[in-house]
Amino acid sequence: MKNEEKDTKMLLISEELENYIYYTHHFDDMISRHFIETGEWVYISPSSERLLGYDQAQLHNRRFYELIHPEDREMTIAFLKQSRKDFDKICYRLRRFEGDYLWVESTFKRRVFEKCEECFMVTRNITEIKLAEENLKESEKKYRALVEYSRDTIGILSPGGDWIYINETGKRLFGVTRQEEIIGRFFPDFVSPGDRDDLINYIVKHQRGEVHRPIDFNDVKIIRQDHMLRYTDIKMIPNTYKKRKTLQIMINDITDRKKTEEMLQNAEKLTVVGQLAAGIAHEIRNPLTAIKGFTQLLRNQINPNYAEVILQELDRIESIVSDLLILAKPQAMKMETCDLIDLINRTLILLNSQAIMNNVMIHLNSHYEELFIDCEPDQLKQVFINFIKNSIEAMPDGGTVVIDVQKYANVVQLEFVDEGMGIPQDRLAKIGQPFYSTKEKGTGLGMMICQRIIKNHKGTMTIRSEVDKGTTIQLKLPINLSK
Repeated sequence: MKNEEKDTKMLLISEELENYIYYTHHFDDMISRHFIETGEWVYISPSSERLLGYDQAQLHNRRFYELIHPEDREMTIAFLKQSRKDFDKICYRLRRFEGDYLWVESTFKRRVFEKCEECFMVTRNITEIKLAEENLKESEKKYRALVEYSRDTIGILSPGGDWIYINETGKRLFGVTRQEEIIGRFFPDFVSPGDRDDLINYIVKHQRGEVHRPIDFNDVKIIRQDHMLRYTDIKMIPNTYKKRKTLQIMINDITDRKKTEEMLQNAEKLTVVGQLAAGIAHEIRNPLTAIKGFTQLLRNQINPNYAEVILQELDRIESIVSDLLILAKPQAMKMETCDLIDLINRTLILLNSQAIMNNVMIHLNSHYEELFIDCEPDQLKQVFINFIKNSIEAMPDGGTVVIDVQKYANVVQLEFVDEGMGIPQDRLAKIGQPFYSTKEKGTGLGMMICQRIIKNHKGTMTIRSEVDKGTTIQLKLPINLSK
């Protein structure tokens, strides 16, 4: 009975092998059997020559494990020995006759035959597929690196306009530390109210399937998490992400470019103002010289007091004309060492009467009796007069102007603090531009001239202001350390 069972089993195996042999003669896949323990081939199909470059005789009694790539060998052998599925698959590399390796995929089944555990395998060449996968992964890696480290913000929006993804540059643009602070939020919420409507309309139309083309939005103001504004150009592109409609968004931060454009515009304005100032100064000086000369000749024929007033006012006009020339061309600085405290006190003497008339008190806070700096006294006095007069005019109902003086190493810091109406933040950045003024009849030239004078003195000026609380102008000038 046992012999009959064995003969029946052998017959079935023989029929199975015949089918395998027929298959392997007509297809490129390699059919093989080897012992699990040693890896020695028991059978290998003729297609081995097409796959590996070896004919059947060359592979007879050789070990299958010898041809496995050293980096894949241990893993492949362990997997073949441990698998308990009826059919299982594994990918690895095999060495060809020429010495190179190719990627293969083997479908195998383990079985026991005559007390020996064997592995029956169907092996196919997947080198092209594997290389294509590796190329795809490499492309994805490069694309991800390109997106992540792009100078522009790149992201993906849901059909409803919510953030799905945003790159590292986007974190910096919106002023957040983690992408999670952006993901899931409605994109137009980060846009200034005046720019939202067009964006929302486009998102709604995309959601309805009414738009299929990219669109550009220019000069859109983004509101960062710290409430700072950034000027941007935005491009939205209908796309598909994970099998659903999305919007790819690209945001180009043009804030620096806008600032550069504004600087160029201001430079152009300054050029025009300079040319205009030079012409005005030339036209005024000619008749002014004649008036001043004849006034001096007629001094003895008119009331001496009147003549003195006329000459003082003419000198004042001449000084104003000289100030206009500061805009027209660089002036030769006649620097001298002077006491800054004394210069401030002399300025206050000039303005005290005007301050009292406007119910304004001016206080000088200084712990120093003397502070020497290198300057052109008349120009610096003009700066102080401009600052204090602006403070007085900003307090129509009266108030206090405090001038605080502090010394730090090699610089002196002056702060002119008033209790006036203050300046809105959106207008504060434009202070000092030609023809821009917060006053109804102002020309904007006063602060511009002050900035030019301070720059010529190698100093710096900053303005802080809050509406209904007042304005602080901070001025820093280098100290003469030799005194």
